Amino acid sequence: MVLALARAELKLLLRNKTVAVSSLLMPILVGLWAGFNLPDEASPQAWAITLCLQLLMVLGFTVYFAVTAALASRREDLYLKRLRSGEASDAVILAGLLAPVVLLGVLQSALMLIISISMGAPVPAPLPLLAALVLGTGLCLAAGVATSGRTSSSEQAQITTLPLFLALMGGVLVAIVGPTWLPLPGGGVGGLIHHAVTGEGDALLPAASLLVWIVLFSLLAKAWFRWEPR
Repeated sequence: MVLALARAELKLLLRNKTVAVSSLLMPILVGLWAGFNLPDEASPQAWAITLCLQLLMVLGFTVYFAVTAALASRREDLYLKRLRSGEASDAVILAGLLAPVVLLGVLQSALMLIISISMGAPVPAPLPLLAALVLGTGLCLAAGVATSGRTSSSEQAQITTLPLFLALMGGVLVAIVGPTWLPLPGGGVGGLIHHAVTGEGDALLPAASLLVWIVLFSLLAKAWFRWEPR
């Protein structure tokens, strides 16, 4: 059931030009731009900033924006209501709808990493990098479900996602100036990427920051999410 829903949702995502361009093309373009603008002998610190920006772009566009826009659109079309009238549980429905963006996010993150390493980036430590991807994806999934409850259509998602998107991008500041910006939603991702690339700092505090945000947005998602239009 989850796989069937995921296949159908992936087709719907790719048919929506706004979502497809924002979630697939934009992160790749920005990630390539960031990598090509680094000098040949860039320091690990510079690459940590670049990799952080690349991962946050993928999480912000491919996961957070796509989840918000997709769920708002499916609710507006009464697709969520029809799915809920069947045999599938709420958890199965959400898993099927969210699986494609998780897959796309992982594939894009891997692509960005491969491109950056081929351009001279240090190979990051695997555990902090994996933690940044997993916890960052969890945060953006929960935030997307929560924000969709305050979004009437996929077009409106471009507005409702902007505040948190900017807060996510602020996580790059952690890789630039240090842990002062860890409390930002994207701060934990920045801290983990910086630690993975440079070996400096601590991985526990960034991971704890992400876990706190995941819990917070999960509670908001539970309170705000709607299955049908009001």
